[in-house]
Amino acid sequence: MNFTSGLNSMKRNIQQLTQGEYDLLIVGGGIYGATAAYEAARRGLSVALIEKDDFSSGTSGNSLKIVHGGLRYLQHADFKRMRESIAERKRLLRIAPHLVHPLPCVMPTYGHFIKGPEAMGVAMILNDLASLDRNWGMPPQKHLGAGKTISREKLLQILPYVEQKNLNGGAIWYDGTMYNSERLALAFVHSAVTEGAVAANYVEAKSFLRQGDRVSGVRALDRETQTELEVRARMTLLCSGPWINALLSELRPGQPAQAFSTALNLVVKRRLSEHHAFGVNSRHVFKDEDAVISKGSRLLFVVPWRHYTLIGTAHKPYLNDKADYRVSEAEIEEFLQEANEAMPGARIRREEVTYFYGGLLPMAAHNAANGNVTITKHFRLTDHEKSDGIPGLLSVLSVKYTTARGVSQQAVELACKKLAHKPKRMVCKALLGGEMDDFDDFVTTQRSAKPAAITEVQLQQLVHNYGSETGRIYEVAGRDGALLQPVAGQETVLQAEVIHAIREEMALRLSDVLLRRTELGSGECPAEAVLEASSRLMAAELGWEEARRQREIMEARALYQPA
Repeated sequence: MNFTSGLNSMKRNIQQLTQGEYDLLIVGGGIYGATAAYEAARRGLSVALIEKDDFSSGTSGNSLKIVHGGLRYLQHADFKRMRESIAERKRLLRIAPHLVHPLPCVMPTYGHFIKGPEAMGVAMILNDLASLDRNWGMPPQKHLGAGKTISREKLLQILPYVEQKNLNGGAIWYDGTMYNSERLALAFVHSAVTEGAVAANYVEAKSFLRQGDRVSGVRALDRETQTELEVRARMTLLCSGPWINALLSELRPGQPAQAFSTALNLVVKRRLSEHHAFGVNSRHVFKDEDAVISKGSRLLFVVPWRHYTLIGTAHKPYLNDKADYRVSEAEIEEFLQEANEAMPGARIRREEVTYFYGGLLPMAAHNAANGNVTITKHFRLTDHEKSDGIPGLLSVLSVKYTTARGVSQQAVELACKKLAHKPKRMVCKALLGGEMDDFDDFVTTQRSAKPAAITEVQLQQLVHNYGSETGRIYEVAGRDGALLQPVAGQETVLQAEVIHAIREEMALRLSDVLLRRTELGSGECPAEAVLEASSRLMAAELGWEEARRQREIMEARALYQPA
């Protein structure tokens, strides 16, 4: 069997970060930093990307896994942002076909006003008109169907848990869902590396390097070795999310800090809908001051994902000056109560909440009287030479996963302009792992080519996570058939995936493997046997002593416990 050649490794080379001066240094390895590195490297810039923790371990890891076309922007009559979302949704379906797939979504309708079938029917028509080109040039598996309204009976077949008082039907439309949002961010980093970028996780920017008034890079700390280093660049781009305040306070003492809100999503070990994501209205009153048409309540979105259901998103103003937010038990219980009130028949028990995603998002305003939060709706790309008289520094602050690549493209184009760099000719091509014409055909081909030891369940998660790089997992196993066996304590994830994560994807901690490289722990805390087996594989590969291995297990377990 011919698999890929093994030329796409992602190696952590700290020494390389310190050699010479880069055109662009990107601080922050979430989805915005990952896409910026990808766009910059493709344009021919020399690029360095550093992340203080693991890639996509901060707010970017807090996701409902939705790639949306901006239907909600109809409420604001914001067709520009809607078109941007539609275009980026189509691009992600095209360049990451293994990771992004069509998702039917449904909204219950009530009465005959803004929440009624008439208004939603008009919204479906407008959405289809705005996304008329959504299927042009796309393989059949990525086609998004037309929106439609459905009867009360059909709605209850799909969503038996919703509030039934005044219920008279529903509306269905199509968006995208990410099978693995962390691996999507990693695919952008990995693709950037194949284009020549240098990337390193666990490298924390501590302060700026300066040449006169100009920022010329950062002083950083390699958190693995506690070694200090300097990374020099002609231009620095901050994509550090809630950590932006700590970095900018050095350059702008006394200026007000950016306000942030908490964002909490729950993972429930039960499918509340088999195939459809759906929206339900919270009973908490909420008024969107920017909306042309306000529904008067906050919308909760419920998403089927693997064997789980995701429910989001709860927001509260974050008044702490440190960005290391941890979800509390009180927050989980309060949001769970709100979700159960919005879905009276669901009766979700606390023990069914197996995990939670928490992050911080830029906040535009909050109402101190009722606690309502307004999240920043528009991204902010700042040229600090213009705003603060600090040349050599740009920053991006935004909230949306779907449009991150498009925002990063604008930031990189500004960097190219300021550097007087003429970009290379751009050609739209797949991310690493996405090199296939049609996902369904690809799965059929892989089913015929897989080693005999691989079960259908294992194959499905392999092709969804690794796509056209699936053969790399088989290569890691080589002649050692044992590595094609699952990690002890479960039946899906292979031992070879853990080894591949370390050798080829810069996994340094047990949590990197559990949460952001494999499916071992992305929905709930793994069983003790899984923690033991995966940590022993890592220990053998990385040379951990027993004390380090036990610490890794303890720290991994703690991630599943609220504060």
